[in-house]
Amino acid sequence: MIIQIDDYFIGMIFKGNQLVRNTIPLKSDEIFKFINGKVIDNPEDEYLKVAEIILKLYFAEIDDKKAREIINYKLEVPAFTKKVLDVVKDVEFGSVITYGDIAKKLNTSPRAVGMALKRNPLPLIIPCHRVVAKNSLGGYSYGLDKKKFVLERERLKKLSRY
Repeated sequence: MIIQIDDYFIGMIFKGNQLVRNTIPLKSDEIFKFINGKVIDNPEDEYLKVAEIILKLYFAEIDDKKAREIINYKLEVPAFTKKVLDVVKDVEFGSVITYGDIAKKLNTSPRAVGMALKRNPLPLIIPCHRVVAKNSLGGYSYGLDKKKFVLERERLKKLSRY
């Protein structure tokens, strides 16, 4: 399903009442590159609530740890990807970690970490955007402009807390 909030479209897939896949908020010309479905005109309250949380994550108005407490989600990924995403869950709001740092923790290669992150079915909820290369932003399925936008919003929000 795709839910529209203002000018943003958020794609979500649920199994029962558990979120198993989502997109970041996208514009109408981008959403169908990442998920198939139809835009729901009057979504049920529980689905709208999840979409609103994802939009707040995009604008750094809520911390991902808080979002994971609220959203009923299920991570359906291979074991190695789960290990990588578990490390990513611990990266603090407004901070970053490198692919190499995660690779050292898991005794693997930075490339393997990047491939696992590419399989993250719950972007923003599990903040793979906080993983960067040693000398650059690295990659991001939704484009580096969006990765940079989210990281900058989080950094600014973190600075404004002090």
